[in-house]
Amino acid sequence: MKTYHLTGKAPYFTNCYVMTDNDGNAVMVEASADVNKVQDILDNDRAQLKAILLTHGHADHRETLEQCREKFGCPVYISSADGEFFDIGGTLPLSDGEKLTFGQIDIQVIATPGHTPGGCCFVCEDMLFSGDTLFAGTVGRTDLAGGDFDTLMQSLEKLAGAVKENLKVLPGHNHFSTMDLEKEHNPYLKNIR
Repeated sequence: MKTYHLTGKAPYFTNCYVMTDNDGNAVMVEASADVNKVQDILDNDRAQLKAILLTHGHADHRETLEQCREKFGCPVYISSADGEFFDIGGTLPLSDGEKLTFGQIDIQVIATPGHTPGGCCFVCEDMLFSGDTLFAGTVGRTDLAGGDFDTLMQSLEKLAGAVKENLKVLPGHNHFSTMDLEKEHNPYLKNIR
């Protein structure tokens, strides 16, 4: 499996990820990247986009969602809580603990509300797509509509317990990290055991 990193436009530069397998299947996490750049990846790997997964419903994470729907015609997955809160129609709901399989791409869903009412993280192989729940050295803000700091802290505790391996942390913005680094240095995680 290959994983590609793209970014959305200024000012948010939201991270977008495209995974492809050896059988021509592809999955995109977040819909923020230029649709033509996504198409270039699919063409290069002779892959077809099977799904778009949204970690949460904020507009910068679905900046190009409508263009992606039009171009690729694949299903879009988001938690029902965020789908309803942000009024995003035509999606399939994600459930905590659910496992999604697209060809050779296996994804586990971990519900991590707090940044938004229905935020989710995704584990795939050695990667944790953490959206705006967990960043390198910090966590997502909770002062926007639907955010709740105490809920986010509970989600981080749950995430730290669920992720035992030193996964790569691929967040919704900024730099990548690893789970071990975050457990050791992130002030919001290092007191969680």
